[in-house]
Amino acid sequence: MPPTHMHSRANSRLRRDRARKRLSEMLSLADDESFVIMVWAVDAAQSGRAETASRLLSFPKEVREAKFGERYFVFKWALETLVNELLSIKKRGAPPIGRPGRRLDCSKFETVAQCINTLRELEDAEDGMVLSQFNVLSVMHKIGHRQFEWQRGFFSYSQIYRTLAVFGGDLAKHYFESTYQISIAKFFECGFAFFALCQTHPGFRTNVNLTEVGLSPEVCDRALKLLSSPIEVIRAEAITIRKADGSTAYQASVLRKAPLLIFHPNVARAPLPSLILQRLTAGLYYDLVGGGSHIWREIGARFESYCLELSTAILPELKPTGSFHYKFGKQYDSPDLFLHDQSGRACVVVECKAKKMSLAAKFSDDPMTSASAAFSEIIKGVVQIWRFHSHCRRNPTIKDLAPSSMGVLLTLDPWLQMSNQHERVFEEAIKIADQIDPDIIDDDRKPILFCSIDDFENTLEVASEKSFLEALNSSASPKFRGWFLFNVHQAIGAQEKKNPYPFADRVAGLLPGWNDNLPSPSG
Repeated sequence: MPPTHMHSRANSRLRRDRARKRLSEMLSLADDESFVIMVWAVDAAQSGRAETASRLLSFPKEVREAKFGERYFVFKWALETLVNELLSIKKRGAPPIGRPGRRLDCSKFETVAQCINTLRELEDAEDGMVLSQFNVLSVMHKIGHRQFEWQRGFFSYSQIYRTLAVFGGDLAKHYFESTYQISIAKFFECGFAFFALCQTHPGFRTNVNLTEVGLSPEVCDRALKLLSSPIEVIRAEAITIRKADGSTAYQASVLRKAPLLIFHPNVARAPLPSLILQRLTAGLYYDLVGGGSHIWREIGARFESYCLELSTAILPELKPTGSFHYKFGKQYDSPDLFLHDQSGRACVVVECKAKKMSLAAKFSDDPMTSASAAFSEIIKGVVQIWRFHSHCRRNPTIKDLAPSSMGVLLTLDPWLQMSNQHERVFEEAIKIADQIDPDIIDDDRKPILFCSIDDFENTLEVASEKSFLEALNSSASPKFRGWFLFNVHQAIGAQEKKNPYPFADRVAGLLPGWNDNLPSPSG
């Protein structure tokens, strides 16, 4: 390492140690429950519930009026990190009898502002240490994984229906109910009810009576066990998973599995109520992960069906079709989804992957090395698209493909958002393709867009068939490598329209109590 980099790294390490010490000292003086209520109030103040928040927290009017990126705006992902740090810090013991003890004042916005600023100093110093070893473009993906889902939000018709459609197969439902003694539908209904309770108060009694909305005490108790953890238990877990030598911003969050914290005497508190919704949707993974490969095969098949049905509903002129079997020496499965041009030839070949991302895949400085096994599924998807093009070139009767056809790897998780790992993925795919079939030539190695289902849905909300194809084709150019499809659609100046989510009216059919007492999501 050059001397200048060594000096920079040493300076960053000193800044990190000082900031960590200051943050630890502040959090060690905090009462956990009071701090959680303070975080809830900050979130409420900047989520349209300022009057409610003002009962528990004093703050200047600039806090309630602050827009994203302005001085008084507090990023939700920073609040989540702060709560995790709070839970992993050892608290100071009680002062000797007769001597006053110092406590963090959790009734003022200035306190959370000071904590957030110190946290930012810590994170900046840690980033400086990383950037002394890695190019800034190498770590952009971590920023995206931390921030973008908070910016999108966790509560929309598409997120709810997609979760129920993809994770709601017969095998998954049976496993969930037999394991947790509650149906997925009731789990959702309870979770939405808990979320609603936490809009006006920072918590609720664990024995809350929800029989008026059709939820029995037994059902509520079972749902609460999946959504919560006693403060003593979750504090021990936070200490275990928040590794001291890892970057503070990019470690596992205990709130993703347990967004509700149980304090004595039997009060459930949600520092960030939105994470209850995240736990019900993307977080349903935690409840199904132990179900076995047969469940994950079912989830993969249902994800493919969802993508085909969604495309058919919004892009009818592109005549979407699904996968099929074909023979090329032996039996093969085609990719999962095809979009066609006006001549009827397939111009977009889509492979769907429902594999979930590990923490290493999201937040490692070198994810292709740290999470090589996880990325193997993504690399396999690239090879599958190329191999199919090769087979069709050598036997055009399999499928009529347009000369300018391209591939899309459509994923349940955002694997390569803001990532510079594309070239490494393609390099590994070329190696594997050469091994399995030397006749896969350069002409078969079509451009491939890595697109998450969220990005796919967001683009479909504003695209026509024509503009959608224009955005896809533009995404293949080096200029837009690593961009979101939605942003490519904006950048090329495509005319936007408003396409309502086509399955919004189906949610009530999957959740019997949906139309009666549950909060309304965004569009």
